[in-house]
Amino acid sequence: MWLTFALAICLGVVVLYVPGYLVGRAVSLERFASVAVAPAFSVAALVILGIVLNAAHVRCDGWMLLLACAALCLLVYGVCCGLCGLRGCDGRTYSSRNAVDSKWVLVALYVGVAAVVSLVVFVHAMGDPVSFSRNDDTTVHLSVVRGFLDSGTFSTLNVTKYLDLWESGGYYPAAWHVVTAVVASLVGNQVALATNAMIFVVCVFVLPVGVLYLLRQLFPDNKLALYAGSLFSVAFCGCPWGFVVFGQLLSNLLSFALIPGALGLLIGGLNVSGPSKSGFAVAYTCSMISVALSQPNGAFTLGIWSVAFAVSFLWGRHSDGRCSGKRAAIILCLVACAAWVLLFIAPPLQGVVTYSWKPTLSIPKAIVAGLLFMFTNREGVQPFLTVLVLLGIAKTLKDRRLRWLSVSYITAFSFYVIDVATDGFVKQLLTGFWYTDYYRTGAMTALFAIPLAVLGFAWLVKLGTSLLGKTRLGRQGSCGSRAMAVVLVVLLAVCQFAPVRFAFGKTDVRPGLMKIHAEVGSRYSWEKGLTSEEDEFVKRVMSIAGCDCVVNVPSDGSCWSYGVEGINTMFRRSATAGLWGSEPYATVLRTKLCDYTASDEVREAVEKTGARYVMLLDEKSYDDRTVVKLRYKEEDWVGIESITQDTPGFTLVLSEGDMRLYRIG
Repeated sequence: MWLTFALAICLGVVVLYVPGYLVGRAVSLERFASVAVAPAFSVAALVILGIVLNAAHVRCDGWMLLLACAALCLLVYGVCCGLCGLRGCDGRTYSSRNAVDSKWVLVALYVGVAAVVSLVVFVHAMGDPVSFSRNDDTTVHLSVVRGFLDSGTFSTLNVTKYLDLWESGGYYPAAWHVVTAVVASLVGNQVALATNAMIFVVCVFVLPVGVLYLLRQLFPDNKLALYAGSLFSVAFCGCPWGFVVFGQLLSNLLSFALIPGALGLLIGGLNVSGPSKSGFAVAYTCSMISVALSQPNGAFTLGIWSVAFAVSFLWGRHSDGRCSGKRAAIILCLVACAAWVLLFIAPPLQGVVTYSWKPTLSIPKAIVAGLLFMFTNREGVQPFLTVLVLLGIAKTLKDRRLRWLSVSYITAFSFYVIDVATDGFVKQLLTGFWYTDYYRTGAMTALFAIPLAVLGFAWLVKLGTSLLGKTRLGRQGSCGSRAMAVVLVVLLAVCQFAPVRFAFGKTDVRPGLMKIHAEVGSRYSWEKGLTSEEDEFVKRVMSIAGCDCVVNVPSDGSCWSYGVEGINTMFRRSATAGLWGSEPYATVLRTKLCDYTASDEVREAVEKTGARYVMLLDEKSYDDRTVVKLRYKEEDWVGIESITQDTPGFTLVLSEGDMRLYRIG
């Protein structure tokens, strides 16, 4: 199974990078830039093709969608080469500003460090490549991916947990699900395995390579900063790991991972002249679209970062001795604020911006939690990163060109504090686009902190080297610099991975990434929710029931069984709503199914829904039930949970421990 997992990772890299690389080269990006932002092009192409094919009533397998995407990108590349004579263009005219030329060595370093961290924090903790996070949102994510595979449709405009039953859905930012479905189709439709592989691909390749591309635009001549950046692309608990342990927020994970590469395109485009600008403009626009298709709040995150840089860029420009650049910067700020307000009051977004999370911390506690990059009680404290980020902020105060990095970070930090500690209109206005979800605004803060941590680390190395040089141990500058870098790397590793823990009130606090490791291990455990024994039972049920509808109680773990195994369950989330949730039949089955032989109403509901079997993974009479309590009320499910082998109208087909399968009628 681990070999299949490794294969899925390789396939995920191919899906995200091969088609998009062709488009990057087609719009005249140099090779490294084309690699760095290839996932954005691939995501946009796959999503758009999925919508178009569904509108044309064309059904296809995931691998066929991939072939169509590759053919489309190859066509774009061929047309651009033919029209513009770009064949063989290597982009050196606008990439020579990067003094550090060992970019492929840096790519290997960034990917290697991210791989080590991800193997420790994620892969080792999950334990089994076919396991999955026992989180509520995961029931939806797995079901949507499975629905794409079962229906042969991949449209983000028609998303529902019941695509296999041809329920009419609506829009959902399901770019992640489309890509994951394509990968799953290449490894035997193993949805959970493909999901884990794509988490690994995003955390090891997409985000780190995008961060490297951004840092090469920010610090083109700072070799130390570029090498140090490899330590921080996946170092913060809030981003990317917060998205993995909470929710899971996989759409946001992909969206945020695409942001650094997109911002790098903006910076690169504004720092070049001539025809190259058009290629950067096209690439940045496409990247913004991909970020929004993955999760719209990612577009607002990218917008904040982009506007901050653009304002700084314009502010420093002069024309004919006059400060016209400052006027342009002020106009850009006003336009951005006006656009923010217009989108806030736009009717299509009211369901998002009016959603509100209750505050959970006081303002002082929120500030402390944010500074320690803890953000919530689910994540570990990272005090060494706090020091580095504060040093990075101090460094930008001496460099006006980089001051916007601190402005962006402080803005995001303020959003987080307002989000987690207050309530009211200001909170909705500023953080409504993130559902007023402090996990997401905290992740934005962590993302904006990455370049500052890099600056702080590089500055600390130089400071330490200078101090070391005054001692007998530091007679040779280069050796002293390397020694100081090694000391700081060891210190960072200890602060991130030290196997210690302590209680702070009711909060279990651990150092940095070890907290994430513990959270992943807990959520991916086969001993809770849908256990390994229950999963095997579901497989046996499928061999008997086939495609027939199986009535279930989702809180017994079967809410994940459709997404994980593909069984046709009636209720696919820990809630009372199902495919027929808006009709009386679902209520009748939930509350009265045990009266099948005595009630015409129940028999009619069974006939209308096509229900043929009843599956119970945790019979009510047992004490060691592995159930999910979220949204569960006993009275809502009494009609199903009351069924036993003595109930008239039900035949016991399969029994093991506290698990039962009954045939109806």
